Amino acid sequence: MNIFRFIIFIFSVFIIIFLLALVLPTKVTVPKSVDINASYNKIKSQVINFDEWKNWYPAFKDTSTTIIKNPSSKNILSSVSIKNNKGKNITLNLVDTAENKIIVEVESNSSTKVNYLFLLIPKENNQTQLTWDVNIDLGWYPWKRIEGIFFDKFSGTQYESALDDLKKAAEN
Repeated sequence: MNIFRFIIFIFSVFIIIFLLALVLPTKVTVPKSVDINASYNKIKSQVINFDEWKNWYPAFKDTSTTIIKNPSSKNILSSVSIKNNKGKNITLNLVDTAENKIIVEVESNSSTKVNYLFLLIPKENNQTQLTWDVNIDLGWYPWKRIEGIFFDKFSGTQYESALDDLKKAAEN
């Protein structure tokens, strides 16, 4: 009888976690921001030109990755694929550079959809505020929604480090 109660208990805990996960959001945004002592145009060039990403984006700095330029298409201004030695493939598509925003869609084998939104706000004294929003669409999977709660804890420091490197590259 104790085993039956234990199974009911485990099943009940699973159902409660599942139901709680259903009320969690399916989309998460992790914003990171930095003030850069450089012109708006210089920073924009660092972001819209994938050749410049080697100065600040971690995957471009990794020597074990291969960067392949993809042809542009109707809705994609520029595109690159990043392949590492473990077989992981990520494609970055620059899709919009209108006004003060730059949108880069991230494609991978994962069911999680990600896009980067870079907001550039010119300030006084040749300074620009750059905000990098990492927008994640977690889908309907309850475990992905629970993972979304901790996304900033797991990946936030990587994005902050990339922004610091971008700041150094733009200020030089």
